[in-house]
Amino acid sequence: MTTPGGEADLEPTQSAGHRSREQLADYLLDMGAALASYGCPSYRLEDVIRAVAEAEGYRAEPFALPTGLFLRVTPKERGHGSVPEVHRMTRLSDWGVNLERLTLIDEIFNDVVDRRASIEQGRARIREVETRPPVWSPALVWAATTVASGAAAVFFRGSLVDVFVASVVGAAVGGSRVVLGRDPARRLLSEFLGGLFAAACAWLATRVWPTASPEVIVLAGAISLFPGMTFTTGLAEVAQKNLVSGGARLMESGVTLLLILFGVALVAGFQRMTGTVPPLGSVEHSALGLHYQAIALVVSSVAFGVLFQVPRRYMWTALVSGSTGYVVTAFAVRRIPEAPHVAAFCAALAVCMLSNALARAMNKPAQLFQLPGMILLVPGSFGFVSLDQLLAKRAEAGIQQAFAMALVGAALVIGVLVANVVLPARKLL
Repeated sequence: MTTPGGEADLEPTQSAGHRSREQLADYLLDMGAALASYGCPSYRLEDVIRAVAEAEGYRAEPFALPTGLFLRVTPKERGHGSVPEVHRMTRLSDWGVNLERLTLIDEIFNDVVDRRASIEQGRARIREVETRPPVWSPALVWAATTVASGAAAVFFRGSLVDVFVASVVGAAVGGSRVVLGRDPARRLLSEFLGGLFAAACAWLATRVWPTASPEVIVLAGAISLFPGMTFTTGLAEVAQKNLVSGGARLMESGVTLLLILFGVALVAGFQRMTGTVPPLGSVEHSALGLHYQAIALVVSSVAFGVLFQVPRRYMWTALVSGSTGYVVTAFAVRRIPEAPHVAAFCAALAVCMLSNALARAMNKPAQLFQLPGMILLVPGSFGFVSLDQLLAKRAEAGIQQAFAMALVGAALVIGVLVANVVLPARKLL
C-alpha cells in the first residue's frame, strides 16, 4: 500500500456499504495482529490500519502494543452519534521478525484495497500465511545462529580461538531456543541459560587456551539474544510519540539484558568461590585481517537474513544492506574514532535510504531491505557491557557505556527519520 499522495490512490473504488464495519473491523484486527507478530513497529502498524480504513470509507482508531491490539471503527463523517461504534481487541502472545510473512501480508492488504480480493478472501489468505511453514527451516536457523556468533567474534576483535568458542556457544544458544521454544514456560529461560552457558564456555576456554578472551566469547556467543533491535525499535516508537508501546519495548530490552547478565553473574560467583578468574577479562588481541572481516560480513549478513526469514529471492539485498552499514560505519569510525554515535547516524541514514530506494523500485516493504542491515548497527552489546561494569562495581564505566548505548540508539533512530524525509518509501511498511 502506498502513502496518501503517493502513486497509488487510496480512495475507494466501490461503495463502502458493500463492506460492513463489522467485516472491516474483523479484517483490520486480523491484519494488524499478523503485522505485529511479524515485526512491524506499532507506529507503522497504526498508520496501515488507518489508511486501509480510510480507503474503505471509514475511520479507524487503533492502539497497538507489543502484547495486544485495540481497535475502534467509526463512520468517516462526523455527526453519526446514533450509529454504534465497532470495537475489537486481540491479545498477542508471540512476536518476532518474519520478513517473508510480512511481505505476504503487505501483498494481501494491497489486493484488498485495490479490489482484487474481498475482505473474506483477505482474511482467508492471512490465515494461510500464519499456518505456512517458514521459508528457512529450523535447522538452517540454527546454523545461522551458529555462524552469526562466529562472525560477531571477528567484529569484536577476537582471535580464531574466540571465533571457534563463540560459534560453539551460538550453536548451543540456537539449539536451546528451538528446544525451549516448544514450551512457553521454559522459553522464558532462554536468555538466562544463554548467558549462563556463554560464561561457562568462556571460563572453560581460558583453562584450555589462556589467551582466549572471555569478554569476546560471551558477547559474540550470545549475540542472537541481545535485544538491540527491540531497544532501537522502542526508541523509534517513543520518538513517534507511541509512548506506551515504546516504553514497553524499552522495558523488555532491559529485562532481557538483566536475564543474560544474571546467567553470567552465576558463573562469576562460582569462580569466585573456587578462586578462579572471573569470566569477563580484558585480554587484548589485534583484529583479524581484512579477509576475515570480509568473510564475517558476508556470513553475518546472510545469517541475519535467515534469522529474519528474508525471502530467498531477496537474500542478496541482505548482503547489500549489511555491507552498506558496515562500510559506512568503518569509514566514519576511522574519520571520527571518538564519536561512535556519528558513525551510527551515518550508517543508519545510508542503510535506510538504500532500503527506501529498493522499496520504491521493487514495490515491496522497506523493512524487508532495512532490518538485515540495521541489525549489525544496533547497540545491544553496549547495554550488556554497561550492566557488566556495574556488576563489577565500576559504576563510572558502566554509566558511560549506558550513555553510549542510548546515544547510539538515538543516532540510529534519527538516521532513519531523516532518511524517511529525504527519500521516503512509497509504502507504509
